[in-house]
Amino acid sequence: MNSDLKNRIYSAQCFGNIEPVEFMVPYPNIFSLVEGQNVKYKDALLYKDLSITNKEFLDLTNRAASWLTSIGGKPESRIFLPSLPFPYSEIMAFAIWNLGGTVVLTDDEYPPKRKDFECLNLISLEVDIKRELSKSNPDFIPKFRSNLLDEALILLEKDNGIQLSHYSLLVNANGVKISLGLQRGSSVKVNMSPNTTAWVVLQAILPFYTGTDITHEKADTTFGLPEQFENPDYLIQPEWTSIEKTDPPTLYLLSENGGILSINDEPIHLTNFKIYNKKLVISGHSVMMGYINDAKNETCFRENSLI
Repeated sequence: MNSDLKNRIYSAQCFGNIEPVEFMVPYPNIFSLVEGQNVKYKDALLYKDLSITNKEFLDLTNRAASWLTSIGGKPESRIFLPSLPFPYSEIMAFAIWNLGGTVVLTDDEYPPKRKDFECLNLISLEVDIKRELSKSNPDFIPKFRSNLLDEALILLEKDNGIQLSHYSLLVNANGVKISLGLQRGSSVKVNMSPNTTAWVVLQAILPFYTGTDITHEKADTTFGLPEQFENPDYLIQPEWTSIEKTDPPTLYLLSENGGILSINDEPIHLTNFKIYNKKLVISGHSVMMGYINDAKNETCFRENSLI
């Protein structure tokens, strides 16, 4: 990537005169969320239906990081995460971040074979992950710690891929927290497939960021995909052609903006957007690092925005 394109992407990631390097979140990387919750709230429930606490989740992610390392996972490696039964996708995602790697997501069962992209395919759907974790070392010591601007996630699409940093995902989750006012100790009902940036933000990261617990039963707050749940508090809208005010409020998804673009017509914290000449123009701290195809980046990043 040439320096001019890097500068254009950086300009699109600014929120007015607030540059992304000012880091408007209190965490050095995504995995530090788990460690932070275990300082004061280790016995708090994380997954209510399974009676898994923050402490038990940390233990599982350490075991998973040990297991991934034993089968070829390395710091700064890109590791494909297949769709696993809940909560193993969440455990493996944080394990990948624990060892300093990048989570790779796609709609397919296997990562696509592409000349312009390579990743490790270590997590077999045939493996009994619960059994492997029970045998693995719970005292994992990472050799590398990611920084906020390091790559955390790649969402592979049919003809391209979206690259997101630790900061982009964390600041997106922070924006959702600020907009919704979720309270520590409250419960959240959400059940998304682990193949989108919205799953990463709403189901993986947000519980740690807000101190809420996840349940698939009755909850204080329910996020529902179209026709998924009856009377959700918030509607998750992956596909849309217009942004408007609805009841219940709609979370409009956009992977290029780290997961969530707006709640109804209000952009989340540290995000700006407008519709100009029928095109969506975005800027702010959640804006992606770029597509993995620089040719597309050249056309999309201009005028201090992502268009």
